[in-house]
Amino acid sequence: MSQVESHLIQIEGEAKSNIVRNRLGKLVSKGHKTYTPTQLVVDRAEGIWLWNLEGQKLMDFASGVLVANLGHQHAYFEERFAFYAKGLPRNAYNVLTAVEVEAASRLIDSFALPKMEQILWAACGSAGIIKAMWAAQRYHPDRHLILATRYGFHGKKGLAGDVTGDKSQNPNVRWIDFPMVKDVRDKPNQTLKVKVLEQLNRLREEYPNQIAMLVTEPYLGAKGSYHPPDWYLRTINDWCNDHQVIFILDEVQSCHGRTGEMYATTKYGLDPDLVVCGKGIGNGEPIVAVVGRADLLSTFDYGEASDTFSGTPRGCAATLATLDTFETFPILDNCCQAGQVIEKGLCQLTDEFSFATRVRGEGLVWGLELESDSIANQLVLACYQQGLHLIGPLAGNVLRISPPLIISPTEAEAGIGRMRRALQQI
Repeated sequence: MSQVESHLIQIEGEAKSNIVRNRLGKLVSKGHKTYTPTQLVVDRAEGIWLWNLEGQKLMDFASGVLVANLGHQHAYFEERFAFYAKGLPRNAYNVLTAVEVEAASRLIDSFALPKMEQILWAACGSAGIIKAMWAAQRYHPDRHLILATRYGFHGKKGLAGDVTGDKSQNPNVRWIDFPMVKDVRDKPNQTLKVKVLEQLNRLREEYPNQIAMLVTEPYLGAKGSYHPPDWYLRTINDWCNDHQVIFILDEVQSCHGRTGEMYATTKYGLDPDLVVCGKGIGNGEPIVAVVGRADLLSTFDYGEASDTFSGTPRGCAATLATLDTFETFPILDNCCQAGQVIEKGLCQLTDEFSFATRVRGEGLVWGLELESDSIANQLVLACYQQGLHLIGPLAGNVLRISPPLIISPTEAEAGIGRMRRALQQI
């Protein structure tokens, strides 16, 4: 394997794929892609499987990027999607459709929470976060401060980028800690709860009646798959309720089953003011929904939160087809069963290989921490050779394991077996 012009990956024995890699690298800015050591060229996809142009079959342990929760070409999903989208225009910027009403109604009902009253559509996760933050700013025009949890990823654009990471060019952003539990087998540190509350109360005392909102996510995916203790989200939710701070939960990655329940919101007994759902909501169709309090989302007048591709008929059709599929098949039960297999298997790998150090996760979103960035990249390549597709390393040395939620426990065990053989090659 070599690199041409520093970013055009070439893999020996993949003549057809190498042609595509070369052409794409010359025609499309590399800034458009997230780096992965394999740059897999997909020819077709079905279920949990991907095929490259050379006909190699690979198990998908990435789900796009936590998008294809129902796998690829799911027969029932595709049937329902075609049913809902039949005859509709591709865009509904200046028209209304019944499919949008049904999608909004059923999505709200799926939460079964009193604060989930209205929807504001977006076309990507960062846009959804921005719109949620706009709503909080409009609701509290006299409060200028934004609280965010350190090391989150909410997007690269505008306000979403301002609350990503642990520093911001926005002078109105302040940070609190997100508990970095290093391994799923570690016992939660209860003293952290006191520390978090101290941070929140200190900020409130320093900036009385100036904090408009708090933005966080159920787990730190991009930072390296850090999942907090059970008390954490409920603690900051309660603090926000007590002090009339708008609590915005970024469920772009976690919604629609990824954590083992339909929403992390309900899994952890939360009542956010606004929840942003993306990725799995449309099983690959680009649609995002900000769901929450009507008094927040109704602060916008016509056109103030619109954009060309928000709430398209096909996006709404995909949302309905996704909900139909979850209601018809035991997707969540399967996720929990397969997730237990993945957890057990990954923990065994850390026992067997000294350079595989830690495991973090829940449901079917896991992180395997390796000793170094170099080993993580080697493992992605070695897994590829074993017929297992992974996203490039997170935060340098953490591999995300996030197969479609339809993967069977037997297939999950086979995937761990492929990882074991890959680790043996290193």
